[in-house]
Amino acid sequence: MIPLPIDPRLPEVVDAIRNHRSLVLVAEPGAGKTTRVPPALLDSGLLGPEHPRVVVLQPRRVAARATATRIAEERGGELGEEVGYLVRFERRVGPRTRLVVATEGVLTRQLLDDPGLAGVGAVVLDEFHERSVHSDLAVALLREVREALRDDLILVVMSATLDAEPVSRFLGAPVLRVEGRTFPVAIEYRASDGAPLPDRAAEAVLDVLRGPEDPGDVLVFLPGAEEIRRTARLLEPVSGRGDVVVLPLHGLLPSGEQDRALRPSDRRKVVLATNIAETSLTIDGIRTVIDGGYARFASSDPSRGLDRLELGRISRASAEQRAGRAGRTAPGRCIRLWSERETRGLAPFDPPEVRRVDLASTVLTLHAWGVADPKRFPWFEAPEPDRIEAAGSLLEQLGAVEPGTGRVTPIGEAMRALPIHPRLSRLLIASQEAGIAELGATAAAMLSEKDLLGRGRDSRGRSPDVHSRSDLLVRIDLLREAERAGFSPSRIDPRIDPKAARTVSRVRDDLLRIADRRPARLGAGASDDPEEALLKALVLAFPDRVARRRGIGDPSGRMVGGRGVRLDPESVVREGELFLAIDAREDRRGAGRLELRVRIASAVDPSWLLELFPGAVRREEVVRFDEARGRVVGLAVESYRDLALREAATGSVDSARAAEALADALSPRAEDVFQADEAASRWLSRVGFLRRWLPEAGFPAFDPEELAEALHFACLGKRSEEEVRRSSLVPMLQGRLMPEQLRLLDEEAPEAIEVPSGSRHRVSYEGDGPPVLAVRLQELFGWTETPRLARGRVPVLLHLLGPNFRPVQVTDDLASFWTTTYHQVRKDLRNRYPRHSWPEDPWTAAPEAKGGRRRT
Repeated sequence: MIPLPIDPRLPEVVDAIRNHRSLVLVAEPGAGKTTRVPPALLDSGLLGPEHPRVVVLQPRRVAARATATRIAEERGGELGEEVGYLVRFERRVGPRTRLVVATEGVLTRQLLDDPGLAGVGAVVLDEFHERSVHSDLAVALLREVREALRDDLILVVMSATLDAEPVSRFLGAPVLRVEGRTFPVAIEYRASDGAPLPDRAAEAVLDVLRGPEDPGDVLVFLPGAEEIRRTARLLEPVSGRGDVVVLPLHGLLPSGEQDRALRPSDRRKVVLATNIAETSLTIDGIRTVIDGGYARFASSDPSRGLDRLELGRISRASAEQRAGRAGRTAPGRCIRLWSERETRGLAPFDPPEVRRVDLASTVLTLHAWGVADPKRFPWFEAPEPDRIEAAGSLLEQLGAVEPGTGRVTPIGEAMRALPIHPRLSRLLIASQEAGIAELGATAAAMLSEKDLLGRGRDSRGRSPDVHSRSDLLVRIDLLREAERAGFSPSRIDPRIDPKAARTVSRVRDDLLRIADRRPARLGAGASDDPEEALLKALVLAFPDRVARRRGIGDPSGRMVGGRGVRLDPESVVREGELFLAIDAREDRRGAGRLELRVRIASAVDPSWLLELFPGAVRREEVVRFDEARGRVVGLAVESYRDLALREAATGSVDSARAAEALADALSPRAEDVFQADEAASRWLSRVGFLRRWLPEAGFPAFDPEELAEALHFACLGKRSEEEVRRSSLVPMLQGRLMPEQLRLLDEEAPEAIEVPSGSRHRVSYEGDGPPVLAVRLQELFGWTETPRLARGRVPVLLHLLGPNFRPVQVTDDLASFWTTTYHQVRKDLRNRYPRHSWPEDPWTAAPEAKGGRRRT
C-alpha cells in the first residue's frame, strides 16, 4: 500500500478509542483517514466476537462505493467478502463482511429495526462536516444507543474541515488532529467576465491543456449535471483527440460511468464533477483543480413538501477541500473562477441540512424511535420549531402518524421501510393497493429525480390544444416511448432528456424491487381505471397541494393554506375546477410575484376528497364580507381543509355574526374609515394635539389596533360598509376616553373658539404644527391677547383675514400686530373696502360680525 500521513498516527488513534470508546478525528485532505482508520479498527482487537463489524457512514453513494472498493483493494480482497457496501437500491455484502461502507439513511433504518445494532462494534461517521440531516440524526441516535443499550459501541466522527469542539462535547469524545500531505497547491484567481460558468470553465481547461508541460489530470467543479453537459459540449474538440478524455461525474450517472471517472486512465483525464468529488473520493492523478465556486444545495420551505436543489456559493471550507484535491500526490494548482476579494465574503462553513431541508422523513424516524415530541429530542443541532411542526403536520395528513400522539400507524411503518420521501412512499403504497404498482413507481421515480422533460421542452408538443388529466401521465407516455427506442437521442421525442429518462427508468425498477419485498399489502384489488387510480394515489401523497381555479379555464388558483398558484404554460391540465399543484415552486422570473409556478399538475375530482379524506371535508354555514358588493353575505360552504370547494347563498344572516364579519373585514383599513369621516378626523386631530402637549393626561395614541377596536362597535347592527360610513363615528371614539380626558379635550383643545364679535370659529389641529384659527380681522377688535390652548402651553396661530377672506397677516402675537402692523394694513385696505370698519384704535373699537356695516 502507498504510505499515507495517517499511518504513523494509527496507534494513537486506536489508543484514544480504547480509552474513550469514541473519538473526533480531524485529518487534513489527503491524510488517508477514510481508507485507513476503519481497517485499523478491524485489526485493533477492540471489537468483540459478538459485535465484530465496523460500519462506515458516507454522505454520498458514489463515495460509499468508491471507499469500499479502495479499502477492499488495499486489503487484497473482493467486494462483498471482508469489505462491502450498502447504498440505496444497491448492496455488496456477504455473510463474512466485517467492514460495511453505507450511506447514512441505511444505518438509520437499521437502527429502527435493531436499536442494539447487533453485530456492529463500531460506527464511523466520515465527512461529518457536510452536516447532512442523516448524519446529524445518526450521531444523536447513536449517542442514545450508547447511553441506554450499548456502552461498548465505538463511535468515531471524522472530517477534514470540521469545527470539532461542538461534536466533541456532544459525544464526550477527545479530539485528535492529523496533518495531511505536505504537497503545496498554488491558488490562482480569475474574476468573472460575465460569461456563463460553463464557458469560463471550458476556457480554463483549454488554457491548462495548452500549457507547456503536462501537469497531470484536471478536476473541474461545477454545480450540476446541466453545467457539466454544457461544459463537456464546449470541450468536444479536445475530447476527440487521442490523448485527452473528458469524463462527467455526478450522482445521476450509472455506477459504471461514475467508476470510469474515478479509475486511472491511459489518457489525460478532464473530470467534470459536482461536489460529490469534494471529499472522500480520491481521483488519482489530479494535479489541477478548476473550481467554479458554486454548488446546488438541498433546500425546502416548511410550507412546501419535497426538497429541491438551489444554486448557491460554496463556503470557504468547501473551497479548501476542493483545492486540496490537487495536492494529494504531488504539487498542484487550483484555479478559482472568482476574485480573491470574493473569497473573503464566503461563509466559513456550509449551513447544516437540518436547518434547510424538509424534515418529514426525519420526524417519521423519530416517531418510530419512540419520540412523541420531536422538538424535545436531544438534537446535535436542533432545527427551527416551525420546520418540525410542518413535517409533523404533513405526516398526519399522509396518515403516517396518529394526530396528537405521534404514534406511527401501519401505513407509516410501511412508508418508513421505503428509502424515499414519505410523500413518494405514500404514493407507492397507494398504487400497490390499487394494483398499479408500476404506474405508481414510475410517478414516484419521476418526482424524485430530475424532470425528464428538459428545461424549455414543451410537454404539449406541437399542438397547443392537447389536454390531459395529469402532466405526469404525459411524461409516463413519453418515458414508455423512450424505453421502446432504447433511449437513443436520435429516435426519441426531442422533448425528452435521454439521461434523465434513463435515470427515471432505473429508479422505477429499483422501487418496484423494494415494493415487491413488502411482506403484506394494506389493500387489495386492481382498479378498473388505472390512470384514475394513479391520480387518486397522487392526492393521497400530496393532500396539502389541492388547488381551486379562480375561474373557468383560469390557470391561476388558490391552494390549501392560502398560497396563490399559477399553472405553467407547459401544463396540459386545463380543465376541471380542482387540480393538484405537485411541483410548485417560486417563479423567480416575476419580481414581486406572490404566486407559485406549477409545472407538474394533476386533475382532482371533488368526490375523491370526500372518499379519501372524509374528516377533512366539512359543510358549514358561514358569514363573509363580499368585497365586490361591500356587504356581509351568508353562505353555505363545503370546504376541504381551508379551501372552499362550493358556495351557495343562504339569504338570512345573524345580526351578531354579520357585525363580527363586517368588523373583521373593515379592521385592516380602520384608519381610512375614520379619516374619511370629517367629524371623526377632526376629533382625532384634537386628541393628537393634546397627546403631544399634555403627555401627563395619558391620551391614547389611537393607533390602527385601537381604531380597529373602536370600529367593532360601529359595526353593531350593520351589514355593509356604506352603513358604517354613514353612521356617526365620533361617539365610538369618545367612548375610549376617561371623563376627565373628555373634559380636558373640550377645554384645552376646543373644536371652536368664540371671538369678540360673538361668533364661534372652528380651530384646525392638522399636522404637528400649532392650532390655527382663521377669522376676519374686524371680528377681533378689542381682543388684546392671543388665545392659548393646552393649559396655556401653545398659542393659537391666527390667520387674520381681510374682507375678501384672504389672510392679511399670520401671527401668534395679536398685541404686537395691533401695535406695529395693523396701521399699514388699514392704510392699504380701507379705500378698497370702505364699507368695512377700519378704526384708528383697534384696542377699543367694537368688533364687527360678518356682514356688518361701517359705523360713522
